Amino acid sequence: MAKWIIREYQRGLLYHQGRFTEVLPPGRYRYWPWQGKRIDVVDIRETSQTVEGQEILTSDKIGIRVTLIAQFRVIDPVAARHRVENHVSQLYQDLQLTLREAVSGQTLEGLMQNRDALSSGIQAEVAPRAAKYGVELSRVGVKDIVLPGSVRNVFLQEIEAELKGRASLVAARHEVAAARARANTARLLQENPHLVRMQELELLASLASKSGNVIVIPGLDRVLAREPLPAASPSAEKP
Repeated sequence: MAKWIIREYQRGLLYHQGRFTEVLPPGRYRYWPWQGKRIDVVDIRETSQTVEGQEILTSDKIGIRVTLIAQFRVIDPVAARHRVENHVSQLYQDLQLTLREAVSGQTLEGLMQNRDALSSGIQAEVAPRAAKYGVELSRVGVKDIVLPGSVRNVFLQEIEAELKGRASLVAARHEVAAARARANTARLLQENPHLVRMQELELLASLASKSGNVIVIPGLDRVLAREPLPAASPSAEKP
């Protein structure tokens, strides 16, 4: 007696005399050899597959290696077994060919700037094909892009130059802002000369509040020696 156990994350394809009859849910099944029945178990859990990088020439003739990671699961066990010989191998081939076509049609600079677009483009291209043999392609991502040594050095130099340029631009903006602030302050003081005297008095008051400080105000003796103003004369009485 042949025994099969179909687990919760699996589905069974029942064949009778080589002919497919039905999809079996999870459970325990037993058949006698003379019945001519066989069960093919299919895993329907989501899994991932790595498409190893192979050297691909970009449109500007630079050889790079791109590695993909794809997440997928079987949504139609019958199609996954009947329409292709091996759905995992078929998905790998579809991803590999589509990756080669996508990379060879772009420049290296375009690929480096649009890695997300490369992933989404490959997924949009392969997902309809995979659905025909019962596989749902849920996600495709670029794991890494390996560049030749000389090209990598050029990119590093460009990135370093770009960072230095940004830093110089930020410093220049701060200098311009500071110059504008100084110019506005000078214009304000010119229009309101008493503001300078008020700032001096505020500074003196701040210094005088600290113990041990002696404040000397130039010309203060002249202010104190000044004669007081004469008192107002009483008004004459009317006759």
